[in-house]
Amino acid sequence: MNARASKYLLILLLLFVPATLLAQGGGEGYSSSLGPDNMAAIRKPNWNFGIVLNGGTGLFQDSDAQLASGGVRIGRVLTGEHGGGFLRGTLEWNAEFLPVDYVVWSGDGIYGIGVNPVIVKWNFTGEQSSTKRRRTVPYFLGHTGVLWSARNVPPGDTSRFNFRSGAGVGLNYFFKPGRSVNIDLRAVHFSNASLGNKNPGINAALELSIGYNWWRD
Repeated sequence: MNARASKYLLILLLLFVPATLLAQGGGEGYSSSLGPDNMAAIRKPNWNFGIVLNGGTGLFQDSDAQLASGGVRIGRVLTGEHGGGFLRGTLEWNAEFLPVDYVVWSGDGIYGIGVNPVIVKWNFTGEQSSTKRRRTVPYFLGHTGVLWSARNVPPGDTSRFNFRSGAGVGLNYFFKPGRSVNIDLRAVHFSNASLGNKNPGINAALELSIGYNWWRD
């Protein structure tokens, strides 16, 4: 990874770590009515907000592509709990705005801005009677979004505008009512949908995402 990419990753870390530490010290208004069940906020319709940091790499013939992005997230649990047993859970919508969305292709760093307006999650909350003291909620997600870059991605006669989509798995850890950290692993596909003369895209990439989240009651 070149010096410019390292600089952007350092900026993301410097933004993410202090914000996480600051968040742990306040915000009583978000959790005052959640009670002793740390997972209460994810069991019913509810807004949540967060900061997010992503990093990944292309696979196979696209292994010379690296990805790094950071920004903010908004989400809402859309339903109460449905189903039974392990599959019991809630449906959630998220959107991410990524003002730093950086692609390194064969050592060539390209700055961009990304938006993932549709991230749909199924949160596996489990049966209430057996999970009251649980702190972790696994989830499955599907996502789609766009990337606008300062130069063509991949370099060449392609396009500055790319679509991305994929699926992933992850979990939320509620360390106290109204606060969680999450981590997920996403499979990602990039394509410019033939907006450019060539559309090599990124057929397959893996991206790790971590976040810190505030949940409103």
